[in-house]
Amino acid sequence: MDALRKLGAIVWPGSWSLAWDSWGPILLRSALLVATVAVLCAGLRALARWLARPRATVLSVQRAGADASDTLVVAVHGMPGLHNFGGALDLIAQALPAADRLVVDYRGGWLRGYTSNADALTIADAIEQGIHAEVKRGGYRRVILIGYSAGASLLRKALVWGYGEEQDRAAFGRRGKRAWVDKTERLVLLAGMNRGWSVDPRPALMPWPTYLYIRACRLLGRALGIGELISAMHRGSPFIADTRLQWVRLARSDAVVNGQLHFPQVIQIVGSEDDVVSKEDGQDLSTAAGTVFKTLAQTGHKQIGNTLESAGGPAAEARRNAITLALQGRIEALEPDLVEFKEDRQVTRLVYVTHGIRDLGEWTDLVRDELRRRYEANGEKVAVFNAKYGHFPMARFLLPFDRQRNVRDFMDRYTEHVARYPNAKSVDYIGHSNGTYILASALLRYVTTHVRRVFFAGSVVPRAYPWAELVEAGRVESVVNVVATGDWVVAIFPKMFQQWAELFRLSGRKGVFDLGGAGFDGFGASGLTAAVDNLEYSKGAHSTGVAVDDPEKLRAMCAYLTQDDRSSLRAFETARKKNALLDVVSRICVFVWAGLLALLWALGCVAYLVGVATLGGGLWAGLAGVALFLLVVILLLYWI
Repeated sequence: MDALRKLGAIVWPGSWSLAWDSWGPILLRSALLVATVAVLCAGLRALARWLARPRATVLSVQRAGADASDTLVVAVHGMPGLHNFGGALDLIAQALPAADRLVVDYRGGWLRGYTSNADALTIADAIEQGIHAEVKRGGYRRVILIGYSAGASLLRKALVWGYGEEQDRAAFGRRGKRAWVDKTERLVLLAGMNRGWSVDPRPALMPWPTYLYIRACRLLGRALGIGELISAMHRGSPFIADTRLQWVRLARSDAVVNGQLHFPQVIQIVGSEDDVVSKEDGQDLSTAAGTVFKTLAQTGHKQIGNTLESAGGPAAEARRNAITLALQGRIEALEPDLVEFKEDRQVTRLVYVTHGIRDLGEWTDLVRDELRRRYEANGEKVAVFNAKYGHFPMARFLLPFDRQRNVRDFMDRYTEHVARYPNAKSVDYIGHSNGTYILASALLRYVTTHVRRVFFAGSVVPRAYPWAELVEAGRVESVVNVVATGDWVVAIFPKMFQQWAELFRLSGRKGVFDLGGAGFDGFGASGLTAAVDNLEYSKGAHSTGVAVDDPEKLRAMCAYLTQDDRSSLRAFETARKKNALLDVVSRICVFVWAGLLALLWALGCVAYLVGVATLGGGLWAGLAGVALFLLVVILLLYWI
């Protein structure tokens, strides 16, 4: 401290000593406190991740007897673990006594499977390879699949991979169509998480204590970096959404529809009191011909998996009987529900119009109406989705976990719509601000997502976004990007993430640094392709690209989407260059952020002094002042 005082006296003579005596201890103490808390949090996170580390999936075969069997039943448990699945295994042995059983155990470890960081795709790969190897070794003529809850989702992934729908299997090596799928007679799903789980909003049948417990566990798991496996089962996650899209496209393929390719009978069994899964979540399942649903009375989600061990009581006996009939394929005796999922075969086009943060999205209504008018004039029926997600503050947008929530919501709707509109020929997209991020992130995280024409305004996507790869892969046809002259929102905030990624050569495709300044600088570098048209420049700020109260802009946007007519897009190019001052500031936006953080730190120190002066003095009084200050800052950031 004496050395710092002497150095300060040289640089700032006279008043330095007094300033340092006042602020020096505060700065050093706060820095020490922050460092201590950071070390403790890092250590706790490392310990939690070590306890939740992935463990190898174990597949074991239980023989029916000494004689060779011609039937193999593959059983996959849910998140609680194999020890809660014993009753189901016993029931399988009773229902199909002559069948061998291939039991999958994806071991969860600490606190069962809910904290596990195992990779769902790795487990699915182990299941598919295990089935292939066992069927080949045993020469089985019949295969029956049964999975409970998350295990049902893992089995579905293994099944679509077995049919050669392997867009998300590249990391493990694609293997093409397997022979075992031709021998698979039935897929029995016990409360299968086909659409994934979600508590946003709270499920109608879920008690408040359970709901609050799950929300608390999600926050804790996010902070500790654990629970990756259960997160993979979240509604709209890449694992769930990609599986559903693969399923729909496979079930509706010409080979399956025309009977040239065998597809198994699908039976989904749900409880009447299930607070996680409902029949309405099975829209994509129903695209496979012959899919049936059976509701079990007085049955919740947990009871289907872990109360099979007990045959006491009418409800438990009814569960056992229903699952037995499903395993045996006695559909008439099972008496399935009469379920009709609505399909609209008249819709031939799908369009998404998505607004940005701090934007209630009223402009999307004008776009929706104009698109409908144009398509109807051409004799086509279009479904335009301009769902509004309300005020989304800047603070939440800058946090990767929070901004991914909107991506998952979009992909959940996307998969539902693909299932509901079987004759839709194309999907187009209009996005502003956060709306551009939603699609850009979805295209990189969900390998089964396809769109035709894309219109971006106020884009918060990195300049080097890999459009060329997506166009070459046939997942995107063309992109129009409005570049605004005075978009200070993009130039200062999202662009900072892009600069950090470029400076430290970090990947800007996923994670913290997947934001950028394409709405101010345009797309370029490795991401540029002939299919991308940067409209340079549109005079105005962040919302100039969606100022559709201008009839000329509205017509130009909709003409591009409906007819690929780009001639009128020049209505957006109303300037020759960007705002010079903002351009300079955007190049040093990292320093702008550094200044804001320094200001925040200084205000925190002031809050410490105020706490000491007003709350009786001492370290804890100062910390109370800092805590109150941080609470006010957080509330403000979640408001603006």
